[in-house]
This record gives sequence, structure tokens and C-alpha cells, in this order.
Amino acid sequence: MVIAPRLTGHVARAVLGGIVITWLVLLGIHLLIDLIREARSLGGDYTVVHMFWYLLQTTPRRLYDVFPFAALIGSLLGLGALASSNEVVAMRAAGFDRGQIAGRALLVVAACVLCMVMLAEWVIPDLETRARAERQQAKSGQLHIGKEGRLWLRDGPYIVRLEESIWRGEEALTFADALIYRLDADMRPVEILIAEQAMHSGGRWLLDQVAYRDLAGGDKAGRHDSLELNSLLSAELFTAAVSRPRLLPLADLWRMRGYLQQNGLDSSAYEQAFWQRTYFPFNVLAMVLVALPFVFQSARSGGRSPGLFIGVVLGLVFFVISRLTQSLAMVWPVPLWLSLLLPPLLIGVVGLVALRKL
Repeated sequence: MVIAPRLTGHVARAVLGGIVITWLVLLGIHLLIDLIREARSLGGDYTVVHMFWYLLQTTPRRLYDVFPFAALIGSLLGLGALASSNEVVAMRAAGFDRGQIAGRALLVVAACVLCMVMLAEWVIPDLETRARAERQQAKSGQLHIGKEGRLWLRDGPYIVRLEESIWRGEEALTFADALIYRLDADMRPVEILIAEQAMHSGGRWLLDQVAYRDLAGGDKAGRHDSLELNSLLSAELFTAAVSRPRLLPLADLWRMRGYLQQNGLDSSAYEQAFWQRTYFPFNVLAMVLVALPFVFQSARSGGRSPGLFIGVVLGLVFFVISRLTQSLAMVWPVPLWLSLLLPPLLIGVVGLVALRKL
């Protein structure tokens, strides 16, 4: 009765230790690459302090991005260390079968996945948005994020406030509920424009369903079905400030999907990001599960088998197949949620069958 908890703790410590070490190594490589990239952007008000603050704020997103690889390689390294010292054989002699050992390893991975899910929902979106905005503000001085995530922009004679950001690609950025103040030479507002939808493309603002009030011409008011304004802002500014769908929490993804569908716009990017985020835990667990049988193959040969290497390669192949499936999911004649769920389900079944037949 006492052996089981001790063996469970021993397996958990080995797997968690392997994941953490691999995680730190991959994070360090990722940070080094981004540090070199960011160093090229230094200049003006964007100083070394701003650069390190930006890198610190975006570290949670890097942790999330490298976690699948850390979970795969780290869990195999942890169990592989037990296999190489014949501890897996001793555990099986004490009554632990392969399924029990694999199950405890997967529980550790699942606990880490849960932490990543909470990080992606409640920490990463706000930190990432503010980090990008502060970086762009230091570089250009044209962007500010106000309360409730509103974007404030200075665009020549215009002050623009944007409520809802819709990512439709870097060349066509769409916003809902835009408020625009036109200023005179003395920085006094002379006109107010309120647009239900605004799109920035090719150095222009394209506004739809615009209500206006002319403060300089007798306080006139009216409406335009559409209106075009010249813009001095670059696409780079919006690319830095507008959150990609993959960085939004699930509730915002689902809400944006509904908003786009109600307005007859393409919602595929947000719908795909929603299901990818939903199936993230299943993809990670399936990737680890399909590689675990090779750990036990290594244990049977006294740790001298190339099984660990094959397991890592197989898990990475599944990761590539999963990403390829995500890219092709929109053109397949099956529902999006099902096409993204099939790869982890099939790979998980393959992993379970391999464990039973080993």
C-alpha cells in the first residue's frame, strides 16, 4: 500500500524534472533568438530597458508556444532516465504495469497542460496586447491602449479611438465602432465621426455607416453610407497592436466569431483559432502518448535501444501532421471541429494500441 504512492511520486518527479529542464532550454533558445531580433529595432525612444521589458512581458506566450515540445521531449527524457537505470523494470516487478506508469506520466503532463490553459486564458492575452502596444508607442509615439483595451491612435489631423479589433490579415485590418476626431491647426476638434465599421488598408481609412457632427460649421450633423479618409499610419503599427486570433481567450474568440457571422464577414480565422485552443490539451497528450511505448521498448533492452529518439521523432511528426491538418481543415468537406479533433483521437488510439501490444 505504501509502495504505490512512493512509486507514483518517483515517476512524477522524474517526468516533471525532464519537462522543466527541457522547457527552460527551449525557452532560453527562443528568448535568445527574439533578443537578437529586437536588438535590431533599438533606436529613438525604444531603448534597451523597453526591449527587456517587452521580452519579459511576452515570456508567458513563449512558454505556451514551446510547451508541446517540452512535454514530449521532457517526459521521454524523464522516463528514459528511469529506464536506463532499470527502475522501470523494478517498478514492473513491484506490480506497476506499463499502463500504470504511462498513466502517471500523462497525469503530470495533464497538470502542466492545465497550467498552460489558464495562462493562455487569463494572462497571455492582456500581457501580449499591452507589450506590443507599449513597444510600438516607444518606437512611433502614435499608439496608446486605454481602458478596456481600446486603441487610441494619432493619424495626422485625426485622433482615432477603436473599440473592437478584427484580424483579417496584415493588409486589411477591420475595426468595429470607430470614433474619430478631426483637429485643426490649434489642436481643437472641428469634426466628430462615428463609424460602425472601419478598415485600414493601403494608407486609407474606409468607413461604413458613418454619423458625423461638424463642430466648426454651425454644429451640423448627418450620415454617410461610406467615407474615405487619408491615413499616415503604416500597416506595421496595426500588425503590432492588433491581437491575432490565436492570442485571444476562448470567450473572445467565440464572441468575435458570432459578430463576424452576423455581419456577413469571414469568421474562419476566429473559428479555427477557437477549436485549436480547445483541442490543445488533446494534441499535447496524444503527442506524448504515441511516443511512450518507445520508452518501454528502451527499458526492455536495458536503455540501449534507439527507442527514445524514435519516440521523439514520431511525436514531432504527429505535431507536423496536426499543423498540416489545421491548414487544410477549411477546405475539407467535414465540419471544422471534427477535422481538428480527428488527428489527436487517431494518434491517441494508436498510442494505446501500441502500449497494449508492446
